[in-house]
Amino acid sequence: MKSWAESEGNAHVLMHEGDTTDPESMRLAAEVMMHQWGGIDVCIPNAGVGIFSPLAEANLSDWHRMIDVNIKGVLNGLHACLDSLLENKGQVIQIGSVAARNVFPNSGVYCATKHAVLALSESLRIEFRDRLAVTTINPGAVNTAFIDQTTNLELRESYRPTFDQGMAPEFIAEAIVLAIESKGHGIFSEITVRPDLR
Repeated sequence: MKSWAESEGNAHVLMHEGDTTDPESMRLAAEVMMHQWGGIDVCIPNAGVGIFSPLAEANLSDWHRMIDVNIKGVLNGLHACLDSLLENKGQVIQIGSVAARNVFPNSGVYCATKHAVLALSESLRIEFRDRLAVTTINPGAVNTAFIDQTTNLELRESYRPTFDQGMAPEFIAEAIVLAIESKGHGIFSEITVRPDLR
């Protein structure tokens, strides 16, 4: 585990390496951030893997991996930051998916984990209405190596063109910045972004 800080102009970045599936690792990461900055204003507990397979052919270990990362990883990061977020009337930006609103073939467990993220967002919004701003970003396909985690070769290669033609990660980052900068004027409770049709 390592951490380091970088400064460039008025931008300051502190990076800390950890494991989202380990609650103690996330607690330590939050402590490092709070020590460096005095508190946490925005938490983006983004942790996700997608391992696609027909349910009848899936490995139980793959299901557990998605639950450990996509649900427990998000919970671990959020729990580590929650006290400071509440103290600062901060903001939680959840990274959901179009799979949080839909269910697709060969991705039932992945969809279930993203439905859980959306449910958690709604719970935070209801319980901390006057103390937290909560936004869920639901992207469609993004052009990353995400699909490479799928071990079913036929599915992986059939899905690959969809991800290759997906949105640039920077477009998702812009949606996150939009949600953060809107606070004080209004709150985006949910933003769905999809690849351009052109």
